[in-house]
Amino acid sequence: MTRSDIIPMVLFGAILVSLGINTPQAANEIIARLFDKSISNSELQPSQSDVNRFQAILTDKSEPEIRKILAQRALGTKITESVLADYASKNEIKPTVGEVESAYSVIKSWTADLESSLEYSDEDIERYRLLMAKGMAKNWKVSKALYNTYGGDVVMQQTNPLTPVGAYQELFEQYREQGEFVIYDPVFKAAFWESVRVKYENVLQQNNIDFSTPWWEKSQLASED
Repeated sequence: MTRSDIIPMVLFGAILVSLGINTPQAANEIIARLFDKSISNSELQPSQSDVNRFQAILTDKSEPEIRKILAQRALGTKITESVLADYASKNEIKPTVGEVESAYSVIKSWTADLESSLEYSDEDIERYRLLMAKGMAKNWKVSKALYNTYGGDVVMQQTNPLTPVGAYQELFEQYREQGEFVIYDPVFKAAFWESVRVKYENVLQQNNIDFSTPWWEKSQLASED
């Protein structure tokens, strides 16, 4: 497992932070405001088990450095999930029954080995598959809407082969300008915007960007050829 697998950026890459800058001293200091809700430093702090797990892989980082990275990642995740959920809600973006069923059939084939496991019940497996299918279908639908609206660069990510990073940046900038979220702490603010505005080398060519059908359907057809 590589570093990029372990510490993904907000949405799509590794968070690059200036570890030499001090983080807020007060555990409950307000770091940001997100849709009129304050976010304190204490609620962003990782568990000790998470710190230990990451430090076992990133052996050149100290525990305080790991905590800074994970706290900044937690803020990015909160902002990302909330903004995308709000965008989907306002624009009434949701997958159709057929799109969810399509995703489910692929996920079922990907997780066929779970059926022989004694650790999970059939009900647990089905619940997990359906949850994954709904999430994957909605993620694709939101990505499609964002790209159609804002355009911009698209890159291939493990969790989303058509990640509209350029559209994400435009969306976050728009929500910031509208005052939907504010990051007060300069360290957290710098880390978040650096992750959002990062330049990617693996940008897809225009002829490889196709949202006409879900990416997993195309992948499945390609594997059958």
